[in-house]
Amino acid sequence: MKKTSINTFIMSSGERFCLVLDKKTGVPLFHPTLYITTQVRNQSDSISTVELVAGAISLFCNFLFDRNIDIEERLRTGKNLAIHEIDALRDYCERKVRLRKSLPYDIQKARLVNSATRHFRLTHIASYLSWLGERLNLKQSNTSEMVERIKQRRPKIKRRSRRYKQDRSLDEKQIASLLEITMPGSTLNPFKNNVQVRNRIIILILYSLGIRSGELLNIRITDINFRDSSLAIRRRADDKADPRIKQPLVKTQERKLSLSAPLVKELHNYITNIRRHFKKSRKHEYLFVTHKSGPTQGMPLSSMAYHKIIDSIRNVAPEVNRLTGHKLRHTWNYEFSKKLDAMPDPISEAEQEEMRSSLMGWTQGSKTAQIYNRRFIENKAQTVALALQEVINKKGDGK
Repeated sequence: MKKTSINTFIMSSGERFCLVLDKKTGVPLFHPTLYITTQVRNQSDSISTVELVAGAISLFCNFLFDRNIDIEERLRTGKNLAIHEIDALRDYCERKVRLRKSLPYDIQKARLVNSATRHFRLTHIASYLSWLGERLNLKQSNTSEMVERIKQRRPKIKRRSRRYKQDRSLDEKQIASLLEITMPGSTLNPFKNNVQVRNRIIILILYSLGIRSGELLNIRITDINFRDSSLAIRRRADDKADPRIKQPLVKTQERKLSLSAPLVKELHNYITNIRRHFKKSRKHEYLFVTHKSGPTQGMPLSSMAYHKIIDSIRNVAPEVNRLTGHKLRHTWNYEFSKKLDAMPDPISEAEQEEMRSSLMGWTQGSKTAQIYNRRFIENKAQTVALALQEVINKKGDGK
């Protein structure tokens, strides 16, 4: 077996793809590549999923390399992985890929992956071995026991509660803190002057429109209609014009969103007075670009750079220390519910769900709207419950 790594690249069609390579020669490994192509890529999985599966198989190949195991020869001769080898594989799957052996034990332990990652890795290693056995024309019984033993060593994953707690969205104090921090010129602003306007607009768009980060990073200047103050959310998977290998994707339905006058003014200022000064920004239409000096200056803002922006804000004040872009999506939904509830003419629950789904890009009838509206419903239920208690208390007092 050979030491391996993975490589993600853009094909001439614009499709993003990932391969498991021989680390020394850079040549793709035959069976891992065939498996990823036929069993993962052809299932229309996203490039993120393809990368994760490729990473799991690469990790397995490196495990075999470290122990000098020729898995194909072992399978052909009926010598499956022994129990102690499967146990060693389970332990190997706990490691972060770039863990350095020179680190002290306590630091190594802290850098182990979580249960969900271990479960994912072992699941796809087991699937790969099952497929490889069939590929080598082996009887299913020859590999099924080994595959089952690997699956048995997966950690149990706690199911996520479907109840969305209040901290899924930001309260008024947290929003006020966030807007103060990101105000250009603020003493709390953690960013250099040349990116303060850009980063402020990023936060305003997330908060004002409730869109996802992939939708934000996918915005082109031509998606903004300054005549009718609107923004078009478009799906552009495998876009040839996008130079980012890890292309931000729009997972929701295409739609048109209205923009407030202040937000339109901010966008116009950024495009005409800031963005245009970066030479490489003229080669593409993506709205947000890298400002930092270097080879990527003027290129579309990456997902990694976006997350660094959020992290920098999070470190400024305790009110925003758990900020994520997605929390602003939940915040938008909570405030949308409050606005609907305060309207003089009541809107039916079905109409509210239809409106929310349209603005968020969800398929009508998907029930996703109910998930994002949970906090508002819970708060309203608590208010009614307290009012009922007041009535009961008065009865108890004989009033």
